[in-house]
Amino acid sequence: MKACIRKNNLKKGTSYTVFIDYGIIDGTRKRENLQTFTRAKDAEAYRVKLQSEIENNTFIRIPDITFSQAIDEWMENYVKNNCEPNTAASYETINNTYLKPCLGHIPFNVISSPNGIDIINDYYKYLRFDLCNGEVPRKNLSYSSVKHHKAQISGILTYFMHNKKIPSNICLNTVIPKTENETMKDTVIDDIENFENDELYEDNEFITPEQAVQVLNLFMNTEMMVPVFLAAFLGLRRSEIAGIIKNRVDLEQQKLVVDGSRVICGTKTIYKKRNKNKTSTRSLYLPKLMIDILKLDMKRIQENKIFYGDNYIESKFLCVMNNGEPIKVGYLTHHFKLVFDQFLKKEKEKCENFTFPYITLHKLRHLNISSLLANGAHLTDVQANAGHSDIDTTIHYTHNYTEGKKDIANKIDEIYSPLLQIKIG
Repeated sequence: MKACIRKNNLKKGTSYTVFIDYGIIDGTRKRENLQTFTRAKDAEAYRVKLQSEIENNTFIRIPDITFSQAIDEWMENYVKNNCEPNTAASYETINNTYLKPCLGHIPFNVISSPNGIDIINDYYKYLRFDLCNGEVPRKNLSYSSVKHHKAQISGILTYFMHNKKIPSNICLNTVIPKTENETMKDTVIDDIENFENDELYEDNEFITPEQAVQVLNLFMNTEMMVPVFLAAFLGLRRSEIAGIIKNRVDLEQQKLVVDGSRVICGTKTIYKKRNKNKTSTRSLYLPKLMIDILKLDMKRIQENKIFYGDNYIESKFLCVMNNGEPIKVGYLTHHFKLVFDQFLKKEKEKCENFTFPYITLHKLRHLNISSLLANGAHLTDVQANAGHSDIDTTIHYTHNYTEGKKDIANKIDEIYSPLLQIKIG
C-alpha cells in the first residue's frame, strides 16, 4: 500500500489527486482517490503525511458512505445491541425527523472532517432559530433539546472512531447557539453594584409548599390526584409514577417499592420491570397524608367501577384513568399542563397582576427534594429517597437508612398537614 499523486490536466487548469495504491488484488490493481488539490505543494504535503501514517500503521480509511448510511450502521451495530427500546426509539425519531433530512446526504468523510464543525454548527442554528421560517413552519427547538441532537451526533462519530474508521470526534468542538437571555444566565457578574437587581434576584423556579398545595388541590378526586401527590410527597418521576404496580403498595406497613417504570417507546408505552439505575430501585415509607390520598383514590375507583359497570377495565397499575385504563406517561405531563394553564388563566382574569411560579409535574419532584432539605432532612437520605444515580455512597436497606426514610415520611406530614385537609369519608 502506497500514497501516490496523479496530475490531472483540465481545461481550466491543473489539479493533483492524492490516492492510495493497494497493489494487485484479485488480478486487478486497486486504487482509491482520497483528496484533490489545486497546488502540487499541498498535494505533496498531504501525500507525505499519508505515507507516514501508512508506514506507522496509523492510517485510517474513512468509509465511502453518506452520513445517513453511517447513522444506519450505528443504529444496527451499536444502538440495537447496547440501548434500551425506548432509547433506540427516541434516536430513531431524531434520525428520521431531523438528522437524515438535514445532514443525511453529506458524505461521511466530509461531515467527520474539520469542515464538519461548521456544517454541524449550522445545523444547530437551523434547529434553534430557523425551523419556524421553513415552507412547513415548525416550532424552534430549545437549547436542551438540541443538546440531545449533539449527543447523538457525537455518539455516531465516537462509534466510528472506536472502530478506527475516523481519526477523531469533531462534534466535541461544536457549539450550540444560545439566545441573549440564555447567555445572560451564564454571565459571571463582576460589577455587582451596577447590575440590575430584578435580573439578579429573579427566580421563577422557586415553589413554596403553600403554592404547591394550591396546585395539588386542582387535582383532588381526579385520575391525576395520586400522580401529583406522588410527585410532590415522594419525589417520583413520571415514568415511575405510571409504572407502580398495586402490589408494590403496602398500606399496613406504610411502604411503597419503586422497582419498575413505564416509558414512551416510539408510538407505544412499554413497561420496564427493572429500573435502569440501581439507585432508582428503592423502598419508600409513605407519609400519612399520602396514605389518606391513596384511600381517597380507592373510593374514587369504587365509584367509577359502579358507573362504568362491565366497561370498567381492571388493571394491575396503581394510577389509572376513570375507566380503569392505566394512565399514560404522556398524559401525566400534558394533562397537568392543561389544568395548570387553566388555573393561571382564571386567576389572571380575576386579577391582572396575579403572579405564580410556572409549575410542571417534574417541578413537584424538585419541590419535594428542596422542601425536605430546608426542613432538616439528612442530605444522604433525601438523595437516596429521590433515587439519584450520581450518589457516591448509597445506604440501601440498612437500619440507619430505614430510620432516615421514616423521618422523611414524617417530615412530609409536618410540612403539609397544617395546609391540607383531606376528607375520606
